[in-house]
Amino acid sequence: MTVLDDAPTDRPGVLVPDSDEHGLTAPRAAPSGHAAILILNPMAGLRARSGTVDRVLAVAADLGWQIKVVETHARGDATRLAADAARAGLPMVLVAGGDGTLNEVIQGLAGTDTAVGPIPLGTMNVWVRELGLSLDPAETMRELLLGQVRRIDLGRVNDRYFLLMAGLGFDAEAMHAVEGQPKRRFGPAAVLAAGALAALRTRGSRLRVRADGRILSTNAALVTIGNTRLWAGAVEITHRASAADGLLDVCIFPGQSLLTKLRHLCLVFIGRHAEDPEVIYLQVRELHVAARPALQLQVDGEPLGVTPIRVEVVPGALRVLVGGSLAPALADAPKEDLRPHAGEAGL
Repeated sequence: MTVLDDAPTDRPGVLVPDSDEHGLTAPRAAPSGHAAILILNPMAGLRARSGTVDRVLAVAADLGWQIKVVETHARGDATRLAADAARAGLPMVLVAGGDGTLNEVIQGLAGTDTAVGPIPLGTMNVWVRELGLSLDPAETMRELLLGQVRRIDLGRVNDRYFLLMAGLGFDAEAMHAVEGQPKRRFGPAAVLAAGALAALRTRGSRLRVRADGRILSTNAALVTIGNTRLWAGAVEITHRASAADGLLDVCIFPGQSLLTKLRHLCLVFIGRHAEDPEVIYLQVRELHVAARPALQLQVDGEPLGVTPIRVEVVPGALRVLVGGSLAPALADAPKEDLRPHAGEAGL
């Protein structure tokens, strides 16, 4: 883990921290400002090393915020940095990266009063699209700082939280296939191409599902478990999902003939897949899934093992920064104030 800007700098909006082992417990800011950190994933894309971050910081400074930039170098850094920020009482953590970096951050913020906001530097930026925010990082910063704070549910699969969704089947196979350089180099095209190839060749698995105590057996090529609605930033598979209803939405697609797969794909694009009698759509608090053969798992676009899995909703687990208007998946989320925290007392 490397902490950036530990010495005085003329970069706008960057905090000069007091000395401590993490560089987070006692940041100094202008008396009229508010303090926060921006966790930067330097591998997120070319914009992470361009002038984009400086533009983002300049917007924050104009709005009275002092932002300390901290950089990740290994898996788990973002979680530790976010947890440190929450313990320091900072009101918010900004995440400059993609959905994978954001997923790491929420592991450290779940159950705390520190809110999280996304700055889109990643491949898909599904959460930014879900919120209806700009894909320009500087404009996103402006929208977040002038927007609202809402409290939302999280999903949890095998003890890992997810913000967007978990997936079993060919979408997870695609994420495994493009993890690393292919995803960074070719972006969404790599994910969609790998997903299409996996969908065409899969024959599905036999599932045993326990949903809130109800047992069912079926064949499936794709299982989507959504806390929100957007899948791959493009279509709404869990189109009834709300991130504030205490439920997760589950959509199970059978893995049978090519014709069936093409029909379901068309129905997804026109938003009528749940009307197909072969598609199973559930709303649950807890879900157990076993598969033969085992299905691969992805969580918020990142590979995470295989079945069997246990999934549950964690109501009201996270505070999130949103823009001025809300997407349908967050329409019922309670609005909260971005209150000064104890850790800001010395600012």
